[in-house]
Amino acid sequence: MKAISARMESAYNLALLFYLLSFFGWCGETIFFLNMWGRILDRGFLTLPLCTIYGSTVILTYVLFGTPQDGRLRSLFQRTADLPAERRVCLKILLYLLYFLLVMIPPTALELFVGVIFSRGLNNPLWDYGYHTFQLCGSICVSQTLLWGLLLTVGMSLLWKPLYTLADRVPTRVKQKVVRILTVLVVLDFIVNFIFLLTHGHALHLYGIEKNVF
Repeated sequence: MKAISARMESAYNLALLFYLLSFFGWCGETIFFLNMWGRILDRGFLTLPLCTIYGSTVILTYVLFGTPQDGRLRSLFQRTADLPAERRVCLKILLYLLYFLLVMIPPTALELFVGVIFSRGLNNPLWDYGYHTFQLCGSICVSQTLLWGLLLTVGMSLLWKPLYTLADRVPTRVKQKVVRILTVLVVLDFIVNFIFLLTHGHALHLYGIEKNVF
């Protein structure tokens, strides 16, 4: 029972972080485009202030690779402990570079999958990288892939543990209620927006119909 309880607690922690990071992603994009275009754009597909691709990417990265020194590469980092200082530093740099290359893959694959579905399948692109020199289907591009790698490497190295600790300190009952309420709202939000998209030909935007660019 304790093992099951611990797993459930971990699942709720990850779910809470998923929503928190999705909100941070929405805030980041909103501020970025406000600074770039001088107006607020309704980013993402949901009406709620959430860009779930950010939450999904971070949680997926954690599940697949963990953090640099405590995840899949942990044993390799541990082997550097007994090496001379110069070799240890060089090898750690190489291991972080390897982690950087690995964590670029999930968000790029996720962007391609979601981007093609919305742009080609539903004719409603959520973003468009078509103006980049090295891009594919307007859904992924080299510069964004490199940015994903950098953000995830830095974030998982410095921010993941404090955020997870913070989520773990939230009382279990509170955490469960928050996650359940947010999940119901997100599901309803998605259904309403999807129906609106099918009937009107575009997603429901709070601030008017805007072409999503990035």
